[in-house]
Amino acid sequence: MHELSLVMSVVKTISNLCEQNKWKRVSRITLKLGHLRQIEPEVFAFAFSSATVGTTMEGAEISIIEMPIIFKCHSCKKSSDTEDFRFVCPNCGSLDVDLISGMEFVIESIEIGG
Repeated sequence: MHELSLVMSVVKTISNLCEQNKWKRVSRITLKLGHLRQIEPEVFAFAFSSATVGTTMEGAEISIIEMPIIFKCHSCKKSSDTEDFRFVCPNCGSLDVDLISGMEFVIESIEIGG
């Protein structure tokens, strides 16, 4: 369950922000998580609720925006999204592609108070 280590990273980051900014309560957190991270949103949310007991984040709502795998092909210049973990352009079959989206692990927003 790699979600727990990722949750602990989020908790640590937000705890530091709470300390620095004297925030008393976090009511909502929005995260962008790329599909390639293979994070199960339900598992992540459960681990988050367990890890935040007794903190300024206890009871905070967590919203997860799942980011698709998107790559751009150098050969045909087209962008494609896929659920597949193979990086092959569906338009021309080229392997010469750049990842545009899918690896995100970003705290998009934090709502304070509530």
